[in-house]
Amino acid sequence: MSSLDLLLTALASAGGTVVVLGGLASWLGKVWADRIAQYTKLVGEIDLDLRKLRIQAYSALWKSTSILPKWPRAETVTYADLYAFSGNLRDWYYGTGGMYLSRSTHNDAYTPLQDAITDLLKAKKSGPLSETDYEAIRERCSALRTALASDIESRREGPL
Repeated sequence: MSSLDLLLTALASAGGTVVVLGGLASWLGKVWADRIAQYTKLVGEIDLDLRKLRIQAYSALWKSTSILPKWPRAETVTYADLYAFSGNLRDWYYGTGGMYLSRSTHNDAYTPLQDAITDLLKAKKSGPLSETDYEAIRERCSALRTALASDIESRREGPL
């Protein structure tokens, strides 16, 4: 066998290997692309389902925070009302929607609201809420509503 024949045989052999490897890479690429597409679709469906469940669960929580509106201010809210409000939040959390809260909404909005109410109630005050206490809890309620809206993406701009 001449050098030229040997070289041509080696190149043909290498070319065949390249073709086989190319075909294998193409097949594996398609398999992974299909798996990624399936995963993306599944995640999208889960996100949509979670959003629908959150909208339903968050509605009652949103309404309950109306106890302390900014406009007009509710002048008759008492510390006893605040205690009942905290209990309503707890009941909602364990009975309706706590499992739907995102980690950030739970940690940055729901828990700080409950903690702020608990701290105020430790002082065993009675009667109408002071202006300072009213505003402190009202701001926490507002932060919770903002976080809820973020979870369901209801305040994002439209597509246009």
